[in-house]
Amino acid sequence: MCLSDGAGSATHAEFGAQALVDAGCRLLVERFSDFVASQDGASLKLEIVEYLLERLGDVAERQGVQIRDLAATFLAVAAAGDKFLILHVGDGVIGYVKDGSAQVASGPDNSEFANQTSFVTSKTAAGAMRILRGDLNGVDGFIMMSDGTANSLYDSRTEELAPACLKIVARLSSAPTTRTKNPEYRKQLRRLIDTKVRFATKDDCSIGVLARKSG
Repeated sequence: MCLSDGAGSATHAEFGAQALVDAGCRLLVERFSDFVASQDGASLKLEIVEYLLERLGDVAERQGVQIRDLAATFLAVAAAGDKFLILHVGDGVIGYVKDGSAQVASGPDNSEFANQTSFVTSKTAAGAMRILRGDLNGVDGFIMMSDGTANSLYDSRTEELAPACLKIVARLSSAPTTRTKNPEYRKQLRRLIDTKVRFATKDDCSIGVLARKSG
């Protein structure tokens, strides 16, 4: 699962964000085992950023713009077997629910100012990237959000997730596995965004939830 939030100052950020999500998901599917087993974190960060920049370069060429015009953050969670992998560049928040408690895995990178952050296109992207790896023992799910959503679901003062995050993951964990056109849990998530999250910010609101089936 990947999430990307385009920079407000970048003229074609929406194309960059979409490219990062597409490329990130593809990369994690293909290389998950390698990334989890890697012992060289610095080289791994550089490899991932270089791959993402190559994909952005392709998009920039097609759009006739510079790579900096595609600036966007990048958040990702992947899980397979009993292992998970988290990648994070920029602001936004990645959390997880373990043993019934919602915890922050990676908080926002805002430097000294709330409106400044790192992007995949930043010169310092590889150094700023966070990589977290671990086992899924006791983990019920993960939740990631853009900075707009974080205004409602993350307390920057205490650096804690809102109680609603625990409920969101629990609701998805208990959702039926049968496919329906518009499942109830999706309706509930949409109501949460429409009635609570989006009114707390003027920014874009994105959220992603990856939950393990309960029971």
